[in-house]
Amino acid sequence: MLAAHGWFLEEPDMKAIMLTKHGRPEVLSYVEIEEPVPERDQVRVRVETIGLNYAEVLSRKGQYGWAPPLPYVPGMEAYGEVEATGPAVAQRRRGDKVIVLGQYGAYAEKLVVPESQTVPALARYAPAENAAVAVSYLTAWVSLFEMARLRPGDRVLVHAAAGGVGTAAVQLAKSFGCRVYGAVGSDGKLEAVRALGADHVVNYRKRDLAADLAERVGPRGVDVVIALVAGEPYRSALRALAPFGRVVIAGVAGLQIDKWNPLSWWRAWRDLPRPDVRQLAVGSHGILATHLGYLLQWPDRLPAVWRELSAFLDAHGVRPVVGREFAFDRMPEAHALMESRASVGKIVIRH
Repeated sequence: MLAAHGWFLEEPDMKAIMLTKHGRPEVLSYVEIEEPVPERDQVRVRVETIGLNYAEVLSRKGQYGWAPPLPYVPGMEAYGEVEATGPAVAQRRRGDKVIVLGQYGAYAEKLVVPESQTVPALARYAPAENAAVAVSYLTAWVSLFEMARLRPGDRVLVHAAAGGVGTAAVQLAKSFGCRVYGAVGSDGKLEAVRALGADHVVNYRKRDLAADLAERVGPRGVDVVIALVAGEPYRSALRALAPFGRVVIAGVAGLQIDKWNPLSWWRAWRDLPRPDVRQLAVGSHGILATHLGYLLQWPDRLPAVWRELSAFLDAHGVRPVVGREFAFDRMPEAHALMESRASVGKIVIRH
């Protein structure tokens, strides 16, 4: 409540999506909550567009370890305008266009986050593109350049190459002068990945991925794999690695867990990547893993990585692939599409 001239005025309300229980997309319920007030080092951002991430689907289903306890407002990524700042905020001003990264809170008309969890928006991008760039392209950038130490001429295999992180990895690796192989789960995605510059794309549900790679790259194998799909695609990638090859695990899509079906638990346990040091030594292979969320714990690293990435995107004219846009009141429909894995590029929500 706010007191003004002896009258008590209620804090203005805003619309948000609250997750109170796990389940199907319909559990995403719309609520009215109080407008958040920024504390000392925080900014309040009026959200224009939201980038959807597969981790949010897993969180909704109760299968994501980084999710906060229920109830909470989901959403890890948004674009909008700073409209209020705390007294200790140094880099952001009212009116600044920013991209927000966080553990939760983006499924709302406004959100409050520490200043350190914002990065400058890219002026040449449309609002939907700004909502589509941060999580996917930072994940791909960290995987390729910070973890795998990508070199021009490397042969790069990208799992789930038609998704948000996958399309980003294809574009970044190709722009860097690599030969890129994309793996997708349906024929309908083949042409979309070819259009991004991939040298070869395969539907791993129709053709054995290891056999296809052996035919395409020969005994040399691939140098770098961005692994986004668990199970057989991951095991096939290991069989196709060149000496000194590096696999970066940046996601584990495909681990379908039904809490009422113990068989699904066993399948998920079976398909979870488990590096064997003895086998890795034979080919001098490296298995690495990254989770962008934990980068938020190092506030000095995020701005530095973002500067490098945004400079690269500008230099090479790379633009995010926005596959579909939904209005905010159609969030369950957007979740259903992402969960179906039929989408191409990034799904974006607009207010």
